[in-house]
Amino acid sequence: MEEIRSFLASSPVFREVEPEQLDAIAPLFQIAHFPVGTNILRQGGYSQAVYFLRSGRLAVRVERHGKSETVAYLQPPDLFGELSFITGRACVADVEVIVDADVIFLPKEAVPQLPEQRDAVLRGLMRAVAERLQNTVLKGAKATDAPVVMLQPGPGWKAPRAFAAALAESLARQSVSEACVIYLGAVTGTDWVQTGEQVWKLEIPLLAGDPEVRAQLARWITDWKRRYPNVVLCPIGPEAGGLAALGQPFTNALGILAGPGEPVAPDAPDNAFAVASGAEPTLPWLDGSHQLIWEESEAEQAVRDGAPLPRRFARTVDSIARHLLGLQFGIALGGGAAWGWAHIGVLSVLEGAGLPVDVLSGCSMGSVIGAFRSSGVTVPELEEIADYWRTRTLRFVEWRFWRMCLLNENAVRKVFRKYFDDRGLNQVEIPYWANAVDIKNGKEFTILDGTLVECVRASIALPGLLPPAERPPHLLVDAGIMDPVPVNLVRRMGAAYAVAVNAMAALEAQEVQRNYPFNAFDIMLRCTRVMGHEIGQARAEDAANIVLTPALGDVTMLQFGRVPEIIAAGRRVAEDNLATILAGYERLRQQVLAERATDLQAKI
Repeated sequence: MEEIRSFLASSPVFREVEPEQLDAIAPLFQIAHFPVGTNILRQGGYSQAVYFLRSGRLAVRVERHGKSETVAYLQPPDLFGELSFITGRACVADVEVIVDADVIFLPKEAVPQLPEQRDAVLRGLMRAVAERLQNTVLKGAKATDAPVVMLQPGPGWKAPRAFAAALAESLARQSVSEACVIYLGAVTGTDWVQTGEQVWKLEIPLLAGDPEVRAQLARWITDWKRRYPNVVLCPIGPEAGGLAALGQPFTNALGILAGPGEPVAPDAPDNAFAVASGAEPTLPWLDGSHQLIWEESEAEQAVRDGAPLPRRFARTVDSIARHLLGLQFGIALGGGAAWGWAHIGVLSVLEGAGLPVDVLSGCSMGSVIGAFRSSGVTVPELEEIADYWRTRTLRFVEWRFWRMCLLNENAVRKVFRKYFDDRGLNQVEIPYWANAVDIKNGKEFTILDGTLVECVRASIALPGLLPPAERPPHLLVDAGIMDPVPVNLVRRMGAAYAVAVNAMAALEAQEVQRNYPFNAFDIMLRCTRVMGHEIGQARAEDAANIVLTPALGDVTMLQFGRVPEIIAAGRRVAEDNLATILAGYERLRQQVLAERATDLQAKI
């Protein structure tokens, strides 16, 4: 009983209760133990007690649109169940045990036995509720928790040590805090070894069949995450699969690592990310948490030799680290025909300033630039491609009245196949999606799979330029009529900070072309420009952190030959807004770090 009294005395809820009154209250409380996986409270159910977490760790999860979302984590001595307890209303969330927990609770039937202390206890509960609401307003509803990552390498994964070491180093560097990497199942154990300025390594020999391993892992992981803001657990050797399964319930992120040709289970938990070899990719689609990686064997050798990691390997690791930290950066490239060359200038400035490009989306000409960049074409190479086509775009033109289109589809497909061959959207270096509109139902369509050629072909199918693209049962056209700057796509892909590029600048006074058939298309494209600019600007401003709109002067949508001017306009608007973008991204980073610091203090 003294143990319960001491715990209550340490709780802010009972700060107004006199010591002698605590002596009377303590016998009314009970102690209970809950193993991992237990739901102490259920969303829609009713709390019959006020609970205080004495040890372990809990997740507060809300069911939304058929998907469970973690909105908070509870650490000792947090309380829970008090709102339903006080109001008599149903619980708004599940409270699930993620590390074996001991709780102290006051049953509802015990309240009448507190005639003298009831008011003080209720005031304490209301104060706790008010503090929680204030924290929710200040920090937002969704919890950001320091990553405790369990890696699950497949049998053919070629970088068992390199990925774990690189991920720990990247988490430490990008969060400006310490990280540890623990190799489970090593042949021989080691003490803690410092491998970097803020990174520590430990190797532990373990056997998955040992009946004590699960309990050991629970205790160790609880201790490690108290000591280190970033924890990476990497099972190695023949016991890797079993050790990953035993330790995964005590972590908050699961990293599925697939070697060449290895499938990734479709029923992975919500907190999982997947990295697959680019040699024989098996992921059906890519986004911020599902990415490809290259040069795994070279990276493994580089870690052994103490050499720098290969560039493409390091890019994926850094992007996954930003996914875990909530810091991924996305760029939405809008439509605009020739004006889309401005995206090249924007990318050159942003990438030149060191900003990462974790995810890309594109509409129409933005989908063309996005397809090139995501497939590994560099900005200087993009400039060369644009310059090459500066004087060659007329070869696409083939006006035939009965087809009602200006461009020759066979010529368009031939050119894109020359660049992309049969490469799929699930085979690119930077996750990339495009959009189109299905004119059968009038809804926006997300293109996240299939070949790059078919993706681009559908996204540039502007009525009058190209016929609709068939993708049974869909009939797709350029999404410029609905969502010309698809910021919503990079948000869905995981971007925490999103830059939108609206290449359709506001219309300026210009002469209308007089030569047939270009005069008719000039008028049509001017109408498209007015509509696209207004729709794109409004939707992008609503969803993006910042919208860049290049000033294109008298350049028309079909003047592909004015490449240098258009790229320069993109470069200017990016340079003019670079300080704002850097400051906004840094504010996001500082917010994430502040929330992590608060979470770490709660653990201590």
